[in-house]
Amino acid sequence: MPAAAKAVRAGRPRDARVDRQIVQTSLEVLASAGFDRFSVEEVSARSGVAKTTIYRRFPSREELLQGCLERLNEDIGDRSREGTTRDRLVHALSGIRRSPGTTMGRVLMHAAAEGVRDPDVASLVHDRVLAPRREVLRQIIRDGVARGEIRKDIDLDAVVPLLVGPMLHLGMWRMCDGVEDVSVDSVVDLMLEGMTPASDS
Repeated sequence: MPAAAKAVRAGRPRDARVDRQIVQTSLEVLASAGFDRFSVEEVSARSGVAKTTIYRRFPSREELLQGCLERLNEDIGDRSREGTTRDRLVHALSGIRRSPGTTMGRVLMHAAAEGVRDPDVASLVHDRVLAPRREVLRQIIRDGVARGEIRKDIDLDAVVPLLVGPMLHLGMWRMCDGVEDVSVDSVVDLMLEGMTPASDS
């Protein structure tokens, strides 16, 4: 191995705290400014991290965007597959109901608006954020089918939007009369009535 390569590898390791600071600030910029006004310059100004340091970790604006969007799904990595289908759905959907007021919710609202004008934004958010979260729900349903709690002929592509849609409505319009009175449990119970196998009796 050339001496120069050895020197590079033997250099000071990257500071994980700086990595976290860059990504967290990127999410804050994205949530407040949106995709079209997101820039490395603004992330640098808000985080106090030099642009050269950011570019060493994320060589382009697009890679920085991808890195911060992937951070949004850190909470789905170790979800337990234990518990009934109902319990797991209530847990997963409760998080979606809370999301409109969170950083992720604000990012997704920007994505919904700007994705209409820019298909690349829509594709990026779908692939990095929505698809992994949708797969969590799909896996819950698949596990429910395997345990006999869900009908075998269930259409996963149809049922996931039917589960997510009410949660987004309840989260976004929580200030309206009666919305807070609707529980996630009641929505899941209503949906499960059409998803569970028919009784033999």
